[in-house]
Amino acid sequence: MPAVAGTVSVTVNSNGGSPFTLADGSLLPTGAIIRIGMFDLSSPANLATVQFSNDFTSVDALFTPLAESIPGAGTIFQTGAIGDNIVINDLFVPGAVYGQIIDIDSTYFPSGTQLYAWVFSTDDPVTAAQWGIFSASTGWDFPIEPGSSTLATFEVDEVVRGTDTGTELRLSAVPEPAGIVLIACAAFAFAGRRRRTSTLPALQ
Repeated sequence: MPAVAGTVSVTVNSNGGSPFTLADGSLLPTGAIIRIGMFDLSSPANLATVQFSNDFTSVDALFTPLAESIPGAGTIFQTGAIGDNIVINDLFVPGAVYGQIIDIDSTYFPSGTQLYAWVFSTDDPVTAAQWGIFSASTGWDFPIEPGSSTLATFEVDEVVRGTDTGTELRLSAVPEPAGIVLIACAAFAFAGRRRRTSTLPALQ
């Protein structure tokens, strides 16, 4: 008979390490979302997209998440998490997190796959004004069955987006959504002005 895949778990823990903050150093509020998963950084173009694009859809296309109601991707086990993502929960201090993703199919990712924390300033990743993407070159790996991995913030040594100040893991601004709104409003106003001008009666 074919072997049945077991399960593994992943823990995110900032106890004893840096808390997550906004770009100005303000501690992230309770409920801010953290997505855990892997990025496809197999090409320089993909890496540049993840590092610099402010388009959520483009970056998300290169991300494969754990949990989030995906079959085999596990479930969230965390105090204060009411959705499908780990959240800032102020368990230790403001900006802190301790949460788990359990019952992950051990074949969901190849063992040893590097994991990333994609952190958002609010509870809505799509409209969040700030992001941070953090990982570690060792220790942040998808575990081998029947084990588990702990993504501890004191291990972070790879910052794809944001800043590691040594005492804080700071997010960075994602300005494009606001810029798009301003541009759209300006274009709409300009078009309306042109229409009004064209309908004015000619001077006699």
